[in-house]
Amino acid sequence: MKGANLPMVGVALTMIFAGGAAGKLACGFLGARLGVVRAVFVTEGLTAAGILALLPLPLMAGLAVLPLIGVALNGTSSVLYGTVPELVAPERRQRAFSLFYTGALSPALYGLASDAAGVPMMMGLIAGVLLVTLPLAWALRPALRG
Repeated sequence: MKGANLPMVGVALTMIFAGGAAGKLACGFLGARLGVVRAVFVTEGLTAAGILALLPLPLMAGLAVLPLIGVALNGTSSVLYGTVPELVAPERRQRAFSLFYTGALSPALYGLASDAAGVPMMMGLIAGVLLVTLPLAWALRPALRG
């Protein structure tokens, strides 16, 4: 990561995780105030913007952005986790949650792909995938109103 040594990578991960812990709280409030779709737009948009901002930033400036990415990234999952029971019939919730958590495989898959394509290319792709979720969230609006 831009010339970071191993201890600095540990600091970077700590910054993301600390932001993520704060994101659980902050985005719970955000979801309650704005609603699920608007909260997803805010958090996914901020995550994508934060990832793209990391590309040109030097190491120390990038470290300053990491807690904000953590807030948005972890906050999104909190907001979405609460929608599964609203969107899925009780007898299908176990399967829905298993599909929801299958996303945990994404970091390993993105890691393998970044070995082939390069980290900057994959960061751009990840930001693009995040932005693709926005029209999908918009399409769920009618289901979340009822």
